This record gives sequence, C-alpha cells and structure tokens, in this order.
Amino acid sequence: MLTHRGFSAWIEVDGQAIPEYLVAVNSKLNQVSCWIPSEESQVFSVHWSDAGGKVDTCSFITLDGVVVPGRFLLGSGTTSRSGVRTSKDTEAPFVFKKSQGGTTLSTASKSEAGMVTLKIKRVDRVSPRPANAYQDLTKIAPAQPNVGDLCAGFGAECKSHEQSPFTWAIKPHDASQIKSKKIATYVSFVFRYRSKEFLQSQGIMEPHQVPDTPSPSIPNRLRRDPVRRIASAPASAAPPTPSPTPPLRLSSKDNPKPYIASPYPLRRPTVDTRRTASWRSTTAAPGSASSHALVYFEYSPDSAVTKDGSDLEYHASE
Repeated sequence: MLTHRGFSAWIEVDGQAIPEYLVAVNSKLNQVSCWIPSEESQVFSVHWSDAGGKVDTCSFITLDGVVVPGRFLLGSGTTSRSGVRTSKDTEAPFVFKKSQGGTTLSTASKSEAGMVTLKIKRVDRVSPRPANAYQDLTKIAPAQPNVGDLCAGFGAECKSHEQSPFTWAIKPHDASQIKSKKIATYVSFVFRYRSKEFLQSQGIMEPHQVPDTPSPSIPNRLRRDPVRRIASAPASAAPPTPSPTPPLRLSSKDNPKPYIASPYPLRRPTVDTRRTASWRSTTAAPGSASSHALVYFEYSPDSAVTKDGSDLEYHASE
C-alpha cells in the first residue's frame, strides 16, 4: 500500500493486494511510485482511500496513457475502480495482457507505457450535471511496449451496476487555482508493472526460495545430511555411578523349602526297610572277637509319633 499526503492507494488481484517493490517518494511532484508483478490475463482493480482530509476529491486513472474517469470521495472513505464504462449497465474490466504492437506512440503516451497511474485532485462540487459519455474502446490507442511484453488494457464487456444519470460539475478547491483551466493534482500514485521474471532478473523482486527439503528426484548420493551443532557442556565431576540394587531375598516364611513326600506310605518296618550301618572301631572291647559292629535303625512299631512329641523314634542295637 502506497501512502502520501493523507491518501493511500493499492492494486488488487482476486481480492488480494499486490505487493509493491522499490517504493519511492517524489516530494517535489507529490508522487509515490513502485514496481508490481503482473501476469497475462490477470484482471485487476485500483483502490484508494482518504484518511479524513474533509475535502472533496475526484480522481482519474491512466492505463498506458489512456485516461479513465475515477470516482468522488467526499472528504473520507475508500473507493475503487475495476473497469471502464461501455454502456448504461456494462463495463470492460482492467486486465494485463500481451502486447500486439502496431500502435503509433505519441510523446506523452510513450512515457506512460507500462504504468498504471492514479491522480487525485481536491475540488469543490458546484452543481449536478449529466453523466460522462461512454468511451468507445475501438478508438482508444493506448501506449504499448514491445510485441510480446505485457500491457494494461481492457477485457471483454461484462454486466455492471447501472450508471447514475448525473455527476458533479467541479471547481478547484484551492483559491490560487480558481483562474486556472486545469485543476492541479494533489497527489499521484504510479504502479510500474512488469512480469515476475523481469523483476527477478533486475534484482527488484527476490527469486523464489529453494525449499530446505530436496526434491525426491535428486539421487541419494547427492543429498547431504543436515549438519547438527553440538554444544559442549561445562566440565564438571561425573556423578558416582550407583551400584546395582541387590535382588530381594525372601524370608524363609515367604519362601518355604519344597516338601518332598516320602515315596513309601507309613507302615510297620520290615527287615527289608531296615537300614544297616557299619563302622570300624578304633579300640576293640576286651574279649571281643571282632573290631566291627553292626547297628540297626528302625522305626518304632508302636506309633509314628512318640509320647514326647517327636516324629520318629530310633532304636540302636548291636
């Protein structure tokens, strides 16, 4: 958006403002200029606003030297223009298109080729008058650049709101211009349009940024892994390594020894179930015929449990 002397102006495509580049202000001429990207077949509209000057203004739009009536602003507000009136209820929209060449350029129009200009004048309304006559586009000879370059022109006629039958007769707002036949321009905005490729080649518009992620078509051997930055931590004593926790040992109550059942049921002892043990005596009893003795162990035949509470009772005999 260009802003100067309480007014702002911009150009929109599909409801979005076009970005401006290399904005320059000429205080002597009260003019602001910039560069904008454009594309073939782009329909555009010119917008402007009054921040609250409280003075009536009228405006004129120039496309490659062709003058198109603008609109009135009554001291404040916002307005726009998107085409030129061709009948009571039709307009030809503003559009960027390829130049066909073959047009003889005058000195004035040649200097305005490749530009969309908005001129705002401060006026006083005098009285109503009949509306402006329709423009015959077949008789318009706009300034055109070289063949194949973009130019600002008009598209096919389309339906529009019905034109008001009246407009305003005006006079200059400044007293010093009362005797002048031409009302001076209070502020003007110049949009120099070119293709994106031209603006990028001239360094006016930055080229598209290359994405960080490589294209899948690039071979893996040409890809580079992302570089990681490793920051060293400040030197400090390493914390002691904790010893491993010993396994939890269960108490005898929680982990009783497994019970091994006797393979033999309780029964009276027999000769076969007796266990015989022998040992060698270090000193033989006087009068004994042998230094060996036999000892027999057997279960009590009376009961598996004795009177004193012991589970088993053993008898030794020699």
